[in-house]
Amino acid sequence: MEIDFDTLLHEVASESAPRKFAIVEEWVDGDVVVSAYGLAYADRAEAASVSSEFAAHADTAEGVRALFAVDGQAYLVWLDEEISAPAAGR
Repeated sequence: MEIDFDTLLHEVASESAPRKFAIVEEWVDGDVVVSAYGLAYADRAEAASVSSEFAAHADTAEGVRALFAVDGQAYLVWLDEEISAPAAGR
């Protein structure tokens, strides 16, 4: 069975595609805001701030999260994961 060229291109691109993530910060008043969106590659992670020209680079997505957590609480949210149940206390 022969695979058509478009299918082959999609398969090749999908094999090494980075994972998408967001950095969400929680403010003192309990509000949450998306601070950045990023891509996690096999050997590094990169994110761009939503509200400024700040860009973060680290070995991992968790490392990017730590850079945003300097002034408060920051969470790493994988955009390709489904939520199975609400978080406790929220």
